[in-house]
Amino acid sequence: MSQELIYLTTNIHKVEEANRHFVAKYGFNIKIMNPDFEVLEIQAKSCVDVVKFSAKYGAEKLGVPVLKSDSGIYIDYLGGLPGPYNAYFDKQIGVEKFLKIMENVEDRKARLEHCFAYCEPGKEAVVFSGGSTGIIAKEAKGNMGRWHNLFFIPDGEIKTLSELREEDAMNESKYWGNAINDFAKWYKEKIL
Repeated sequence: MSQELIYLTTNIHKVEEANRHFVAKYGFNIKIMNPDFEVLEIQAKSCVDVVKFSAKYGAEKLGVPVLKSDSGIYIDYLGGLPGPYNAYFDKQIGVEKFLKIMENVEDRKARLEHCFAYCEPGKEAVVFSGGSTGIIAKEAKGNMGRWHNLFFIPDGEIKTLSELREEDAMNESKYWGNAINDFAKWYKEKIL
């Protein structure tokens, strides 16, 4: 596998995930790139729409095929927010204030979405999406992952994503859905 997969991200957690899955599991030759321009992200209702646009934008701007990912958490009580505005919520209010907002809320159901988009210049992006359902914990637990990893408990579990990642990162990854593996299999079959 000599072709280099260019993955546009500045997120350290996404870099770790890429190395764990694309490099270690699938043996891809991958280049993590933080381009010298801002990869635009549109305001949208879903991570699918955001990542589709961003991958196409990045591919056109660089003139090469690129991979882009996005994730979000959709909370029933908040009408689906933060959704694709996950990073913004983290930056503006953080975990403690967020959990304070949710303190007396009984409906704690949430959905996690994880998307990957691969795009070649002049073409439309191919999108892979997955995720899981669960609840929002009453308190933050664990030390690994993005902000929502500290309070999202997948259905069938009693621990947060962060706690699960600390125990076994590959096992925890199943709660992000099949998007990463679906993309990797497609990429091996169609591109390499």
